Amino acid sequence: MTVNGTVIAKEDNSALPGVYVVEKGTENKTTTDADGKFSITVTDPNSTLVFSFIGFQVQELQLNGRTQITMVLKLDCIKDFFDAYHIILYANSGLVHNPVGGQIEISSPYTSIGVVKGSYSYQTNLDENEFQTGQVELSHPISTCEFDMDFRWSYRNVSFNKDFQSITNSGEAQLNLRKINLIAGYSHLDMNKIAENTTKASSGILLGLGKEFFFRPFYGTVSAKAAIYDKNVEYQAEIKSGYRWFQYFIRYYKLDSFDELSLGVGAQFSYRKKRR
Repeated sequence: MTVNGTVIAKEDNSALPGVYVVEKGTENKTTTDADGKFSITVTDPNSTLVFSFIGFQVQELQLNGRTQITMVLKLDCIKDFFDAYHIILYANSGLVHNPVGGQIEISSPYTSIGVVKGSYSYQTNLDENEFQTGQVELSHPISTCEFDMDFRWSYRNVSFNKDFQSITNSGEAQLNLRKINLIAGYSHLDMNKIAENTTKASSGILLGLGKEFFFRPFYGTVSAKAAIYDKNVEYQAEIKSGYRWFQYFIRYYKLDSFDELSLGVGAQFSYRKKRR
């Protein structure tokens, strides 16, 4: 029995030339032509055809007597996570209220549950102002060809001009699609208004968007988030990028009467041991 068919790519329905078509369990094989078409004579109407092409997933199809078929191949998914094994040290400066600061980031080796990351940042005006942030993240514990997910806990601590002190804790989940990152979570704010001698706690939802970008030779991310409380909205935005060992970020934060635009420049080190 002769089987005729066409092989196309799922992503754009384009014809795939050079695809290997093999009758499973035999040496009987052929390849698709420039238009993605093929013809093969099989030994059994119920034979299984195996389709293979570099960069695409190998797929099988049982004929069940069919002589005309269209086979759709999906792109193969091989993910490399380059955010493991790193330590990054930053010198950073707040251009509005806290001119002196630094930041450290560290990430674990890649494991079966993903990459564990931690960071801590401290800024001050060497007087009454302080701005601290911390974060622990589990990156890529869920990962497929179409998306992956990150989970994080983050901490913010602001002391501002004897006006107020605040401590914020957030739990977030980030869904990373091919073109955009969706962020959602829950945040809790404790604020002490020093002048008014009042302390108030409130909680609310946190929502945000992010996107990866590539401007040769720099690769990075941009994100924006807002946490909505009873009488306050907390805003966070960041552009983060780098090339090889050089890293930088631009970050904006606002809560109540406090806002800060921070610039950071740093160096990245890898602690991964080279194989001999």
